[in-house]
Amino acid sequence: MKLLLTALLQAQLCICSVAAQEEYYGYYEEGAAVEEEYAGERFYTRRNRPTTEPAGGESHRTRRRHTQPRLITEPRPIREMLGVYHDDINDVVDSEVHEEGVKYRFDDSVIERVREDVIPELCYLTSDNITIYNSFLLDRNCMEEFESVSPQCVGFKCDLAHYFLEHGAQIFTDFFNATDYKEGMEIIHRELSTAFEKLDMCTCGREFFKAAFKCAPFYNANALFAATGNNENDIVAFEKIARNVDVKSASKFFDRLLAGVCEETSTGICLNSIFNVLEELVEMGVNTVEDLDDYDDGGRKYKKTQEKRCDAMFGSYRVWTKDGRDPTFDGGTEEFWEVALNMTAKATNAFYCEKKCKKDRGALYPCCLRRMLEDEKMFDNVQRVVESVYKIIPAMDPDFEWQSFYELDNSFEREWSAREMEKRASWTVPANIRDDLMRTLHAAKYCEGKIVRCSK
Repeated sequence: MKLLLTALLQAQLCICSVAAQEEYYGYYEEGAAVEEEYAGERFYTRRNRPTTEPAGGESHRTRRRHTQPRLITEPRPIREMLGVYHDDINDVVDSEVHEEGVKYRFDDSVIERVREDVIPELCYLTSDNITIYNSFLLDRNCMEEFESVSPQCVGFKCDLAHYFLEHGAQIFTDFFNATDYKEGMEIIHRELSTAFEKLDMCTCGREFFKAAFKCAPFYNANALFAATGNNENDIVAFEKIARNVDVKSASKFFDRLLAGVCEETSTGICLNSIFNVLEELVEMGVNTVEDLDDYDDGGRKYKKTQEKRCDAMFGSYRVWTKDGRDPTFDGGTEEFWEVALNMTAKATNAFYCEKKCKKDRGALYPCCLRRMLEDEKMFDNVQRVVESVYKIIPAMDPDFEWQSFYELDNSFEREWSAREMEKRASWTVPANIRDDLMRTLHAAKYCEGKIVRCSK
């Protein structure tokens, strides 16, 4: 049952379906603890090394800590959920002990790689001097697209690289060190909001991603060959996907999504409103999990009382379990999505439409989010992307080989009949699947009786 609840909570979260410096000036973690006991094992922030005094008598304020200070015993639920341990973090992050506390930075190898390989390419190369020998991440086509943005946004990709180097390690470590799920969500909220403001994401970010989508179908940089190990089959597969999936519609969807997220509201921009909702949903999910055993063991009267709680999701949980169907993923067939989205639509309806909680639910229904969810053109673009992905699946079969004009290899035809190919060529997302998707994401709109009023 708890596995089912986890799936439900994931669906619930889908209600809101997304200057270089030599030193990193981040915020500090209190205390000097760099060792912890977690999940029955001991992990150390730094691997054991000989403790030697740095040459020149480096001060305690800036010296890297090699000893083992006090023990931390608090749980780290996000690490546990994602299967990330201290040694995984240590592969890319170093900690330094200062008088103010512990500060995090990327490992020297990461910093060196970014400064020597990434920043020069993103900051100094142009379409006039880029060659196959001095570039790795970008090719000439993409460089030209990134240079076509407005003058104030040409440096966005350079700013992005510097921002990652300066802030990435602290964000990464803070998130995985969060003591509970809500704190983890608050960290993502805080850092995304800061990044949106400092990087001018709502203007230059939109232009950057438009350029990235535009060059994606013909991307042919050295990074592609390195990622595939120069495997010709993998390279051809990437190019086949990139040139046949509806990248234009994907770009339009992402741009409209960013426009909605950047809409100005009483909380700054809609991004803040959305994360306020997510943080509340996480807290409700935790409340539900904490009291789940009592709910399962309780009588019908007790369960009904719990299902009417506005600070938990027992009503959605009851609807999910009562449905009885098993939406086990089976490769993403049409039948799977019919069952899964029908169940999630019922669960979110139970969450938003409980009579007792309708007034409270307005806080979880920002008006800017409502306008995003009512943007039919945005979801038309999503539908076109899904349909293009569905149609290209047979062409990814290893037996997809052409023998002559309009003649496929017999081994492919045995797997994919001509009738199946004709059906795929004309397939569109069924109306009931799209309707259930919207009822899942925009459940507040579909409540019977008194409507849920959005919050400004």
